[in-house]
Amino acid sequence: MRRSKHTVTYLYVLFFVLLLNFVLPRLLPGGPIDFLEGGEDGPVFISDAQKVAMRDYYHLDESAWMQLADYVKGIFTFDFGQSFTYKMPVYEVIMNRLPWTLLIVGVATVLSIVIGIVAGLLSAWRHAGDHDRGWFLSMISVSTIPDFLTGMLFVLGFSVKWDWFPLGGAATPFYTPNGWWDLLIDVSWHAVLPVVTLTVANTASIYLLMRNEAIRVLREPFIEFALAKGVGSGTILYRHVLRNAILPIITMVVVRLGGLLAGSVLVETVFSYPGIGNLLQEAILARDYPLLHGLFVLMTVFVLLLNMAADRIYPLLDPRIQTGKQGGA
Repeated sequence: MRRSKHTVTYLYVLFFVLLLNFVLPRLLPGGPIDFLEGGEDGPVFISDAQKVAMRDYYHLDESAWMQLADYVKGIFTFDFGQSFTYKMPVYEVIMNRLPWTLLIVGVATVLSIVIGIVAGLLSAWRHAGDHDRGWFLSMISVSTIPDFLTGMLFVLGFSVKWDWFPLGGAATPFYTPNGWWDLLIDVSWHAVLPVVTLTVANTASIYLLMRNEAIRVLREPFIEFALAKGVGSGTILYRHVLRNAILPIITMVVVRLGGLLAGSVLVETVFSYPGIGNLLQEAILARDYPLLHGLFVLMTVFVLLLNMAADRIYPLLDPRIQTGKQGGA
């Protein structure tokens, strides 16, 4: 019964967001034709006849209800039409860019989780000590720096000043690798700074939550009992503290995954990385309605699926949650 209620809630959220997805792009000032022309004093002159032909070609002269019907049809058929900017089906444009975002977001997520959890556990174990204060102040300081500013500092330092990493892009232009190993090295070399930027921007929140939860668990009586029995610190941290403090971390990771996908807009823009975030910025500037529809639907479904997965994982990690639900029922 409870699962059915959750499913209905997710469906309501999905319906509301999909409706906003259609309305919000059309509330932006200007339109696709205005972007192509560049305004009244733009470099491209488009006659009134050409504008009429373009509106007819892109179905912009149809009523809002007709456009909404085409949009809903596209949701069920996964066909949002052709991108105004790329003159390609929206599905193909997104699929060409999606792997690059999944690469940097996936690696950054794993690194931030591992670093945040390990640092939070060690900091909690040395609570009120010098190491704990040093970690805590460092993480607080890092969390106040916007990710785009971190990325710009990395570009200025590691790319401009020392020339250790490329300024941007996902691969070296006009470079022909000798094999898959050379291609892997080239792609990894370009992905280092975006990955590090996303990792730095998201590690602090996981660390702070892990530290607070671990300190709470360390004050529990069963931890004192384990210490009295002579159980080692590693066993206490990873078998007792981590297992009892991990649930809020899962919530944080789920929220951060959706935030990373949306937050990659700024990072990919700074590094000119050809991912979903950079594509979203281009679609907004060009008022590319079909591409905006496809990207927002992708992000919405991604975030909802993550939340549904978290709801299924919780009872597996802590059976008391399932028992509490059954008792409440």
